[in-house]
Amino acid sequence: MKEQLVLHICCAPDQAWGIHELGEQYDITCFFCNPNISPLDEYTLRLDEAYKVAKHYGLRLVADDYNPLSWEKTVEPYLSTPEGGERCRACFLLRLGRTSQFCKDVSINKFATVMSVSPHKNIKMLNETGHQSAHDQSVQYIETNLKKNDGFKKSTLLSAELGLYRQDYCGCRLSKAESEIRKLNRKKVISDLK
Repeated sequence: MKEQLVLHICCAPDQAWGIHELGEQYDITCFFCNPNISPLDEYTLRLDEAYKVAKHYGLRLVADDYNPLSWEKTVEPYLSTPEGGERCRACFLLRLGRTSQFCKDVSINKFATVMSVSPHKNIKMLNETGHQSAHDQSVQYIETNLKKNDGFKKSTLLSAELGLYRQDYCGCRLSKAESEIRKLNRKKVISDLK
């Protein structure tokens, strides 16, 4: 019999790869906790896609309450920090803290996150916040590095195979703004080369 694991879900493409990688070892309950995602339409789209993946794999998905104000309050001291910095640490702590609380509520002792698929996520920071969140609720955080061995590339292939929506920013309004600036800069470079 497989051990039970709560798998924190940030988006369907990462979810699919996480299930692919961890499903042999664990009996997974998916937990979608993302108060950072903005706007509401984007949140709804990502949640619908996560339900699609859970159904595909025959797994249960529980969605946490959508509370973007909790995210705003959490990251307020770090609004001027770039993606990958203290703003992300605070965001990880919020979401993984909610995940560890969910573990305790449903009497599942272990959790992991699929956020480690992203090449933009700092694994060390992610694992530190996972362990801190687990300690706070007396549960266990399972470290994963789902981007190793071309995990990100394989996740993109799997999400294409499943017909999943792939976003181009982490989810928060600040990341979206930074993504838009990067796109404009790329267009300018291409234009300057012509």
